Amino acid sequence: MNDSNPSLRHTLLHICILIIAVWAAYAKVFDAGFMSWDDMDYVFNTPDIRAINATTFANWWTEYYIGNYQPLPIFTYALDFLVGGEHAYVYHLDSILWHTGCAIMLYAFIKKLQGNALIALFVALLFALHPVQTESVSWIAARNKVMNGFFFFWAMYIYVGYVRKNNNKKLIWIYLLAIAAYLCKLTAVTLPFALLAVDIWMHRSLKDKRVWLEKLPLILLAIPIGVITLQAQKEVDFLNLHPDFTILHTIVFAGYAYVQYLVNLFVPVKLSVLYPYPTEIGAVHIIYSVIALAILIGGVIAYKKKQYVLAGGILFYTVNIAIVLQFVQFGEVLMADRYWYVACVGVWFVVVYYLYQFLQKKSSKSVAIGALAVLSLVYSIATYARNDIWLSELNFWESVTDNFPESAIAHSSLGGVYMEEGDYRAAKEHINKAISLDANNAKAWYNNGVIAMRQGNATEALSALNKAISIQETTKALFSRALLYQQTGDAKRALIDILKVLQQEPENARAHYIKADCLDQTGRLPEAEQEYGLAIRYEGKEPLYYLRRGLVYAKQRRVDDAMTDINKAISMNNLYTEAYYWRAMVKYRSGQNPCQDLQIALSTIKDKKNPIVEQINAAIQELCTAR
Repeated sequence: MNDSNPSLRHTLLHICILIIAVWAAYAKVFDAGFMSWDDMDYVFNTPDIRAINATTFANWWTEYYIGNYQPLPIFTYALDFLVGGEHAYVYHLDSILWHTGCAIMLYAFIKKLQGNALIALFVALLFALHPVQTESVSWIAARNKVMNGFFFFWAMYIYVGYVRKNNNKKLIWIYLLAIAAYLCKLTAVTLPFALLAVDIWMHRSLKDKRVWLEKLPLILLAIPIGVITLQAQKEVDFLNLHPDFTILHTIVFAGYAYVQYLVNLFVPVKLSVLYPYPTEIGAVHIIYSVIALAILIGGVIAYKKKQYVLAGGILFYTVNIAIVLQFVQFGEVLMADRYWYVACVGVWFVVVYYLYQFLQKKSSKSVAIGALAVLSLVYSIATYARNDIWLSELNFWESVTDNFPESAIAHSSLGGVYMEEGDYRAAKEHINKAISLDANNAKAWYNNGVIAMRQGNATEALSALNKAISIQETTKALFSRALLYQQTGDAKRALIDILKVLQQEPENARAHYIKADCLDQTGRLPEAEQEYGLAIRYEGKEPLYYLRRGLVYAKQRRVDDAMTDINKAISMNNLYTEAYYWRAMVKYRSGQNPCQDLQIALSTIKDKKNPIVEQINAAIQELCTAR
């Protein structure tokens, strides 16, 4: 498999080609924002990325984030926030840099493995430019995939050198890189088995005990990470969301997915950010399962016939895709494009190697290069077009409903997008469609409850939220019901729900605010003061929290403390009508002149239909007319 080694100039040229190709294909992603699908949770709802200090550093290593244990990706989000705050551009830039690094590292690995720089270049190009990779690169929340891939490929690169030179010191680097990959994403635990594929590519005998013993530490290191991640998935109810499926369903759907990923690779015309579970076993699922079995048998035959490139490619693909074939059910979908990120390398190496050899024999080297270059260009154009879905939430979820019109998850999510845009008619249409497809879709019921709350229909809102919580007790649903109870004056019930939220999210500032308000409503002022303080600690830029704590101080006749907090609220928002009004009331009750603040409060109101207008005018009439 060896050609003469290319010069350093050619190597640098190839790396430049990779960099330019990747950045051209992903150019429009820099205009994309954050998606509600997990991006917001990572960036806006994760306090641990908003500072880099001893406390957050400890939390990265001890906390779960959205059902995952991923300290290294969380660290990179913290760096992104430090540099760019809440500007999505910085986060996308970081992800594209990691993806570019993966392409370069893969190029280095393939080149070192078999010596042909052109084969290495086209494997890296097809890996980097195929539209199936857009989910891993363009979705900010998938940072763990590209980081995992980088350390994964780096470990394989070092491994080739270890095998060639029998240098045990390199094993230490491999183990360290494996740990880094594990700390990005659980799927990296396939690394020791992927290295067996590298052994096959390098013609090592699998009967050699050393081949197995050297990977034992990698397996032992993976066990605790696997246990931790499964616990993380369990805590957020990601596991076993389809309990009615039998072992037969699991096996058949796994076989189907194994082949469908390959179909999507070669015919990427119906890609989706998610692929729902089939409702029942059909003929296509059985046929694909048989094909999957045939591929596995073919891999064994290829190995026995010393077709090592093919055998190693099948093994590499199989071990990396097997972990996401839902043998242990997690999440709501059967397949996702991001699961393919590393696994596709096994396929691309086989395709490029044999296609290059075939075309070179039948025609010429130039024909081989031309054919692979055209394929890379086609995929690059497809990737550029595919990235349109990341430019808006509507594009994103409409692409799923177009492909899977009977997907309850997709309709529920699309309804949620319309809900956030204020188009409640369209939102209800899609949410009700989701419920008709799956009456136990907790997210759809939750969205119905939120819409009813926004439309002022408390009875309908409570009914929908109760239904959502009866299906799946999520913190979002509990928070919304607590908010509804708070707004309707049922402080006791609100406290029950918000305490559950705070058990799961102890640093949720808004939850502390609701708890404080409920304690305030029930006359428990010292406790309310403490909770408002916690809300301020976790979200110190919200003037509402200062205002409400100031009013609690005022109720306790602590005028100086009350004025300090209310003044703080006004300094944060000099058009804060309620703050001026309440400062006037505190001044009046402490013997000071309230009139200037009342006039300022009135002048800050743009909507004259605001109920507080009448309140302020009444106060001016009563307190200031005679002055």
